[in-house]
Amino acid sequence: MESRKSDSRTWSGFKSIASTLLFVWLITHHIAQATVVPTESMSPTILVGDHFFLDKVAFPANYPQALQKFLPTRTIKRGEIVAFWSPVTPDLRLVKRVIGLPGETIELRNRIVYINGRKLDEPYAVYTDSQNIPRRDDMTAMTIPADAFFMMGDNRDNSNDSRFWGVAQREAIIGTPLFVYWSYDGGPYRANMTWVDLGKSYASVATHFFSNTRWLRTGTLVK
Repeated sequence: MESRKSDSRTWSGFKSIASTLLFVWLITHHIAQATVVPTESMSPTILVGDHFFLDKVAFPANYPQALQKFLPTRTIKRGEIVAFWSPVTPDLRLVKRVIGLPGETIELRNRIVYINGRKLDEPYAVYTDSQNIPRRDDMTAMTIPADAFFMMGDNRDNSNDSRFWGVAQREAIIGTPLFVYWSYDGGPYRANMTWVDLGKSYASVATHFFSNTRWLRTGTLVK
């Protein structure tokens, strides 16, 4: 009798753990994935070290290809911040702002964006370089293809975006940022770190967690 009770408790515990793991998997893979931006391309809207949740529910790209044709297409609006797979590096996730929509004609003249010949009001855009660089600050008029979007970072002088690699396809968009749940000022991002470098980085975070956390950014909406 006691053995049956023990087996029952073990089975109940296993089911509880399994259901929790399934719930976490569903949340992180299809609903709200934790994300961090490692570059200054969206500063000051998104800072290096900002960790935020990514809303992935309404984007077919997050689901198996066999299901995508049955899912509704989400409307993408100008000015939205979205996450998408890089057209140049397929496994690299980028976060930028939607500037040009399908079918529109976009042009850059001395940093100013024109949509269908009309100047675009961009209160979120930031410029830090007084020098004019032709490829970055000027672009001849182009028509954005169907189901494609022209993406740009808010930090216009320090953003690798559609000005350099072209448009992002609708099918590559995987979500929209929700809010910052943790922001840590750990200095510039370093790519291709060794295991030793990663160990030092984690140790630094553990040591300076309270002093380097930007507490006032907790809960900040990303928009």
